[in-house]
Amino acid sequence: MARRETGRKMKQSVGSQVFDVCNIAFMVLFCITVFIPFWDVLVRSFSRAQDISYMHINLFPKVWTLDAYRHCFQDGEIVNAFLVSVLRTVTGTVFHIMVCCMAAYALTRTDMPFRKVITALLLIPMFFSAGMIPAYLNMKRLGLLNNFLVYILPSGFSIYNTIIIRNYFFSIDKGMEEAASIDGASQVRIFTSIMMPLSKPVIATVALWQMVGQWNAWFDNMMYCRREAKLTTLQYLLRRMLDSITNSTMASGAGMEAIGSTVDANPDTIKAATTILVVLPIVAVYPFLQKYFVKGIMVGAVKG
Repeated sequence: MARRETGRKMKQSVGSQVFDVCNIAFMVLFCITVFIPFWDVLVRSFSRAQDISYMHINLFPKVWTLDAYRHCFQDGEIVNAFLVSVLRTVTGTVFHIMVCCMAAYALTRTDMPFRKVITALLLIPMFFSAGMIPAYLNMKRLGLLNNFLVYILPSGFSIYNTIIIRNYFFSIDKGMEEAASIDGASQVRIFTSIMMPLSKPVIATVALWQMVGQWNAWFDNMMYCRREAKLTTLQYLLRRMLDSITNSTMASGAGMEAIGSTVDANPDTIKAATTILVVLPIVAVYPFLQKYFVKGIMVGAVKG
C-alpha cells in the first residue's frame, strides 16, 4: 500500500512538473508574440527612413536617429494633443475615483432608504444603453460638444467600479468605523480618514483601469470634439495619421509630405514614434500600481 501511494505521488509530481513546463513554455511564447511587434515599432521609431524593412522584422537600427521624435516634438499639434491626453487622463481618473468612492460608500450604508432600489436602478445602464444618436443629442443639449468636459463628465461614474469598491468597503472591519463614530467623527471624516486610506489596493486597481481607458480613448474625440483642434487627443491624432498614410498610399504617395518632411524620417517612422509616445506613459505608470492590482480585484470582487 505504501508503495502504491508513493507511486501515485510520483505520478502526480511528474504530471505537475509537465504542466508547469508547458505553462511556462506557453507564457514565454505568448510574451514573445507580444514583445516582437512592440520591438519592431520601437526600432522603426529610431531608424532612418531608408533603413526600414517592410519584408521582415527590424531587430536593430542600422543607424540610430531621433529625427522622428524631433519631428513629433517640433509639431505643435502633436505636443498639444499629448498635453490634452495627459490632462484628460489625470482629471478624468481623479474625478472618476471621487464619484465612484462616494457612491460606493453611500451604498454600504445599510440604513439608507431605498438602497436596494437605487442599486437596481444604477445597474440598468450597465446592461442597456440608449445608443449613439441619443448620446450625441444628449451631449449637444448639455452644451458639451467641443467642450473639454465631454471627456470627463460622461465617464465620471461606473456602476461596475462602484460595486468593486463597495465590496471592498464591506471587507473593512466595522469596529474601526464604530470606534470613530463613538469618538464623534462624522460620516465625511470616517470616509476620508478611515475608508479611503484603507482602500488603497482597490482604488489603485480602479484608477489603473480608468487611466488606461482615458488614455486610449479616441472615439469621443471623433464624435464630440472633431471640430475643435485644441481638444484633439494624441490617440485620435494617431488615428488620423494612420488614415492619412493609408489614403496617401492609395493615392500613389500624394500628400505624404504633409506628415513627414525631414531627411531621415517618413510617415512610417513618425507613426512609430507617435505610437511609442502613446504607449510609454501607461507602461511607465503600470509597475507602480501592479502590486495593488491582484489584492484589490480579488477582495473587491469576492467579499461583500
